[in-house]
Amino acid sequence: MDTQNDTTPLTAQTVNAYGQIVPGVPVTITVGSALTFEVVSPDRTTTLVYDQTGNVLDFVDNATETVSGSVGLPDFADMALFSTDGTKVYAPVRNVPVTGARPGAVQVITVSSFTITATYAVPSARYIALSPSGQVLLVFADDSDSVFLINLSATTPSPVEIPGFARPVNAFFSSDSNTAYVISCGVECGSTSGASVQQLDIPSQTIKATVPVGGASVGLLNSGTLYVAGNPGPAGTYDTVNVSTMARLTANSVAIGDGYHSTMALSANNKLYIGARTCSNQTTGCLSVVNVANNTADAPLPPKGAVTGMLAIANRNTVYVIEGGYQVIYDTTTDMPQKTQVVFAGALYDVVQVDQ
Repeated sequence: MDTQNDTTPLTAQTVNAYGQIVPGVPVTITVGSALTFEVVSPDRTTTLVYDQTGNVLDFVDNATETVSGSVGLPDFADMALFSTDGTKVYAPVRNVPVTGARPGAVQVITVSSFTITATYAVPSARYIALSPSGQVLLVFADDSDSVFLINLSATTPSPVEIPGFARPVNAFFSSDSNTAYVISCGVECGSTSGASVQQLDIPSQTIKATVPVGGASVGLLNSGTLYVAGNPGPAGTYDTVNVSTMARLTANSVAIGDGYHSTMALSANNKLYIGARTCSNQTTGCLSVVNVANNTADAPLPPKGAVTGMLAIANRNTVYVIEGGYQVIYDTTTDMPQKTQVVFAGALYDVVQVDQ
């Protein structure tokens, strides 16, 4: 799609042997059969696509719009990340067999050869975060109150367990890579402690500060402000934290929709769209909107189904949302679907931007 005018290139209209007009259809790239997440390489030349049917990572060349290679993982993965130089991919695989240890590891794929070239054992590894320097990989495991730190520049990288968290699920780094702001999901994810944002000093591998928040299953760092959302029960909450001072800026958590929140996008006019993969989806939907200029929630939106992907378009008051398997293009000045929509055949899951 062209994100500046919300159009998609079509194949040419043709006429069949009976003289009937065959309309053009959106140009597609055949990749697998049940795709979920996508990741764009740092130089935007490659899009990594995950096919959950065979646990396959497919590499799409963005210039030629063809699959350049594939790698099969030993089990299911929820996410993957490119290295900062684009030469490797890190994929946490919760159930990968590990000799002499419980299942779970981060698989390292070398892009040039499309092969798994290293395995870093972390039991039940589920999510990862990579520092801007590309040297520090943080791993978050299911049912764990620890963060596992891997120094990728070491001669033999090996995970170091750092306890003291509460079901951590993600982290955001300072520009110098010396500090990580870890979001701990807390009770929502099975911990006995509440949700929080925790400041991890990377050189000393110690927690320096903890800021309690309502819920924290997803976050987005905007300069020095970290937006977090989660569902401590029975409804969802939004909070904002100044990471420079480690001070919470929302005196009271802002109420948003329910469900497990897993994606965020910040529009050009300071509207933060927050999506949940699950929600009651009865009178209100899985999509919530907060105005971050004054930390107030917009009116609840109608039910459309699970939100699995989201993309804010730069320099436009527009957000693409994958909602209930369909793409909905929202006008962020009204929180309503805009007049121009593009409908694709089949259920959709994710959306990324491959060039700018």
